[in-house]
Amino acid sequence: MQSSSVQSHFSSRPPQNDGLLVLIPNRIDVEEESRLYDELEEDEDVNESPALQSPRGPPSTYSHDIWLGDHVGQSSVFSRDVRISGWTSVGDQLGGAFVVYDCAIHTKEGITVHAHKRFSDFVELYHTLKRTLSHDLLHFIPPLPPKSPFARYRPAFLDHRRRQLQYWLCAVLLHPEIGACEAVRRWVLD
Repeated sequence: MQSSSVQSHFSSRPPQNDGLLVLIPNRIDVEEESRLYDELEEDEDVNESPALQSPRGPPSTYSHDIWLGDHVGQSSVFSRDVRISGWTSVGDQLGGAFVVYDCAIHTKEGITVHAHKRFSDFVELYHTLKRTLSHDLLHFIPPLPPKSPFARYRPAFLDHRRRQLQYWLCAVLLHPEIGACEAVRRWVLD
């Protein structure tokens, strides 16, 4: 009786290699790749400095208990809320594909503007703000997420980048002075 249970236990294991060449199926397990990529990203997040980690919302401009989302005064800030709801890949990967993010920007007038932006558009806004804003406002602009040419079309990478870009865009658009500048208005409406 015991030998049959031992036999059935070993029969479910894969056969021993015995030095023979083992062929791996010619397919990619997308779920497994996504899980491994998420684990890699979690390991990188642990090593990041606290300034680069994404909290639930942008940090306060004034103190630890006043948040930009609480800003309800009379301001020339363009927007009240910012979400990047998703992304889509445009073109094919062999012929110059690119990814477009759907930025849903809720204005203070209650209108939702959907701006479809490439990562290069975020980079362009970042450089424009660094060039045109006064020196005392520059430290409020967080760094953009890094590029990753080998992972740029993977869903796990794109979702992680979407969350990082949403944090960045919130910090820029909801800031009382940066969000009111002409460069931000042009970027949203272009």
